Amino acid sequence: MLGVTSLFALAGLFAGDRMLAAGARNEAVTGAIESAALIEGFLRVHAQALRAIRGLHMDTTRTLRGEDFHTLIDAMAEHASSFRRVWVTDSAGVVRYERSFGEQNAQLLTGLDIDTLSVLDMRYVMRKSRSTARTQISRPDMTPSHEHGFAIVEPIVVGERFRGSAGGTITSDAILGTLHARGARANLYHVVMSGADTIAIDTGLRTDGRVRFSGAEEVRTPGAESWHVRVAYDPANDRIRAALWIIGLPMLGALFIALVHERRQGIRLGQRSAELERLSVELLRANRAKSEFLSSVSHELRTPLNAIVGFVDLLRDGVYGDLTAKQSNPVDRIASSAAHLWQLVDQVLDIARMAAGRLDLNRELIDIRTLLLTVATEIEPLISKQSLSLSVAAGASLPRVSSDPTHLRQILINLLGNAIKCTPSGSITLHARVVKASHAPRELEELADGQSQAPVPTLRRWLAVQVIDTGVGIAEKDIVRIFDEFEQVDAGPRTDSMRRGTGLGLAISRRLARALGGEITVESELGKGSTFSIWLPLEVVDSISLAGAQEKGEAAAITQ
Repeated sequence: MLGVTSLFALAGLFAGDRMLAAGARNEAVTGAIESAALIEGFLRVHAQALRAIRGLHMDTTRTLRGEDFHTLIDAMAEHASSFRRVWVTDSAGVVRYERSFGEQNAQLLTGLDIDTLSVLDMRYVMRKSRSTARTQISRPDMTPSHEHGFAIVEPIVVGERFRGSAGGTITSDAILGTLHARGARANLYHVVMSGADTIAIDTGLRTDGRVRFSGAEEVRTPGAESWHVRVAYDPANDRIRAALWIIGLPMLGALFIALVHERRQGIRLGQRSAELERLSVELLRANRAKSEFLSSVSHELRTPLNAIVGFVDLLRDGVYGDLTAKQSNPVDRIASSAAHLWQLVDQVLDIARMAAGRLDLNRELIDIRTLLLTVATEIEPLISKQSLSLSVAAGASLPRVSSDPTHLRQILINLLGNAIKCTPSGSITLHARVVKASHAPRELEELADGQSQAPVPTLRRWLAVQVIDTGVGIAEKDIVRIFDEFEQVDAGPRTDSMRRGTGLGLAISRRLARALGGEITVESELGKGSTFSIWLPLEVVDSISLAGAQEKGEAAAITQ
């Protein structure tokens, strides 16, 4: 009996020993995962801050000014406070403006061709940034301010043209400071590596054989560089394990200690999960600050625009004297450029409002055929100027749809405007039809399941309004990105800025369509034109009345 009891006690001691060892290892593994997530969030926030500088280059008719650069840096400093230096270059790689932080950071880079800079291997980073048009991170080395760190470079590409780059340096201490500020335990030590190079290492890390590392956890960086973080732990509970074996504590005591230890582990993990959730909220707040910044800048642009438009009208009205034939053309070009800039400001404001969730909807029952004829009449001058033909195919028996007429008209105008730009010759067709849910694209299945309230599922219908052109078409590889903000496919020469557009029309149109409960899809082939379809959900009452009309042979527009 004593032997059995001894065996059970030995088994209990061994089990307690293994649980303590596993707890220390699990804590290190969990610390590595959490540290990787924190570093990813840290890098993403600072890369997004540099990406905001791209907005200074959106207006190609306006020269980048130092006041604009420093105002933007002040606005983003609260969300990306770990930069030691931030700069912006022109397309040739020459630093136009820079901003440094800290007393030892003098102005070092202004006027320097950063493509020739060997520090941080910037020549390679800049070359790779240009070729890939993506964010790049340098290898760790001494920065221009004689601190160990690395650089982040964000290419500024508007359309398909490289306009310059925005970059910033971050010290290794900033990475470690972020980890420790999030509540890392004193017996956990971090090593952040980029390949064989050390980016950051805790000064308290000991290498006396007692320190044990967790497995390397990959860090997903904005530049797709190979970063890993390893967490080392000092097994301070070794003394407890030795005491258990030497003193021979009862199995009950060993189990009790293990349970208490595991409970504390759970509480600590819960606290860290809450911290990660708070970090996610901070990232969302940073994104909201970006939207508010865009909205503020757009509002500020309206004041000088109002003055430009007002003075142009006064010149045209002859308030300052009659215009000569030589003066009329420049004044008309000023008016056209002001109208183009006004459209850009309105589109940026629309994007900011929708991102902030402040889009107002005023739904009413719309006769879609009447709306299509009205829009066709409005764009008739543009159609005639391009020598194109426009046809409207919409049956009089189409059901009315509950939607916002203002936003629906805006979507149609955007799609028709793109069709006119992309159709050198040929025709454009506006087509409206009713489609069963079973024949609709797969993208609409989730919308239909979430919105349908019809007692009979087969009565569910979509109203499809299509803009069909015979223009140049879109390559399959480009279809996935045409709805992204500021994206343009084959935009044409930079000098023809008013024809190029802003790259916001399709992004705004898709957001508006989704706000109306619908979607926009596209089918296209190079050289054979494109078909953009606006899918609007029909109300249950319209679907039922439509089904009755079909039985009587009065709904010829329904696509079976």
